[in-house]
Amino acid sequence: MIQALLNPDDDPWVWAVGRFIMNMGVVESATRLLIVEITGSDQDAIFSDDLAARIGYLRKRYPRNAAERHAQATKVFAVALKLCGFRNIIAHCPLVLTKREDGTFDIHGIISFTPKDHTKAGEIISLDELTRRIDESAKIAQELLKMQGVFSTT
Repeated sequence: MIQALLNPDDDPWVWAVGRFIMNMGVVESATRLLIVEITGSDQDAIFSDDLAARIGYLRKRYPRNAAERHAQATKVFAVALKLCGFRNIIAHCPLVLTKREDGTFDIHGIISFTPKDHTKAGEIISLDELTRRIDESAKIAQELLKMQGVFSTT
């Protein structure tokens, strides 16, 4: 019989990872909605490209007719790109575990083996850091969704 790896003490991790990944799923959707607004199709190659490429595509095409709005959008795209790298760490890097005497494990963090601007190789992402990124990712998802209609006016 296979014993479950996670135990009830890990529920905060399960909740935080799930919430963050779901928020990033909204970021994924929002970028695709905006690309369809620009291209008029979901058949252009950029629609199927990775998230970082789609964010760059949108950033380059954001209307520049209102300087303040463009500056705010630039910040949103920069944070979205940072979160994209963080999401990749959360999704693809190993957990740091310790085994208890009873055979269960404790999660101490997620170790970054794919460093980006905001992490170093070997850095351990804590539950506190991940939890802070939940609200940040939700805000960026909302800001991207608010951009609907902006591209079609150019």
